[in-house]
Amino acid sequence: MTVHRAVRYRFEFRSEASCPESISCPAFGHPNPADHLPPPLWRKTGIQMRLALRIAALVLPTVLSAGTFAQTTLSQDIVGSTRPLSSNQESQVQSFASDQMGDLAEGDPVAVVEARNTLVQTARRAGVTGVFLGSFSDAIMPEAKKILADAGPMRAENTLRVLAFLRTPDALGTLVDSTNPRTVTDAGRRLVAAGLLEIALDGNGQTGLDSGVLTSAARSIAENLANESNWIVALEDLRALNSIALDPALTKENRTEVRGVQFGAFQNLAVRIEDASGPDELVQAVYRAMLGLRGKLLDDTTAGDVENKEIARILRIVLKDIADAAIKQWDGLASDRRAYVAYEGVLRVGAQLLSLLEGRPDSKADALRDGIEQGKSALADAVKNFGG
Repeated sequence: MTVHRAVRYRFEFRSEASCPESISCPAFGHPNPADHLPPPLWRKTGIQMRLALRIAALVLPTVLSAGTFAQTTLSQDIVGSTRPLSSNQESQVQSFASDQMGDLAEGDPVAVVEARNTLVQTARRAGVTGVFLGSFSDAIMPEAKKILADAGPMRAENTLRVLAFLRTPDALGTLVDSTNPRTVTDAGRRLVAAGLLEIALDGNGQTGLDSGVLTSAARSIAENLANESNWIVALEDLRALNSIALDPALTKENRTEVRGVQFGAFQNLAVRIEDASGPDELVQAVYRAMLGLRGKLLDDTTAGDVENKEIARILRIVLKDIADAAIKQWDGLASDRRAYVAYEGVLRVGAQLLSLLEGRPDSKADALRDGIEQGKSALADAVKNFGG
């Protein structure tokens, strides 16, 4: 039978001066038990009063300024207008945008994020029209360009996020310019801009992103990509090119040109990879972008048509360059599993793309994939047989 013994606790409070060895002595890091008692009423009231004053000091000016100066939203008849805005409506859009862009340019980090969210949410409101987005873009872009030219990363990157949802030619062009490694040395900013391109391209034909604008954007992206050394930025650039190639706004002639630009970008990357002395990280971009191509670009194409034959010709050059690079960099691939998987993936997915483009399996392309798995000599033999 278990006997429960009563445990009694004995507390002994002594003054701080009574003896320094007391366990409640501050010298030993223990608080005086009296410190745990509720504060006297006068002290409690004082604390509450000071807290109330601090809250009022923070909140009241914000409420007053919002009610007096800042326009917090735009009416639905403005954002949903299908006709050119009146002078009064244009003035409201300008005032609203100016308030938010002022916070983006000069506000503290919290104000910057709030301004970004307000602008993005306005651009994404239900029923928003291309007419409104055009006026909204005109009001935002001058200040946005100043921020991108002069401000630090935090303000610049939040500004780029706003531009992506405007989906106008000016906003898209500024995003594309922000992926240029020759003028934007910050890889982080380039990555943010490149990652937003697919969003900016989703204008649904109502914001002025016509066939000419899209084709020009594709050319500029490819030019920037030719100088890009960061593989993640390169991947986002390739994905943006694929989005443009799939855009229904493209004319047949422009689509042919964009696909040529797209696969030309792959070829340029393959040449740079082959020229490297060791495994090149850019192959990670080529591999992952090819995976996207397999699932998207070829969904609505006709195997064996003239356009696809030209793409297949370029793709063959890409595969040979990557295979040659693998042979040249074999020792590095042997010690870098991640790089090997990417090189092998390009050859494998590339062979699948060729078969889809040409409407039949390509045994010589398949041999490249098998060769890299079997070893350096087997791959070299497959390259000789592949030609190109």
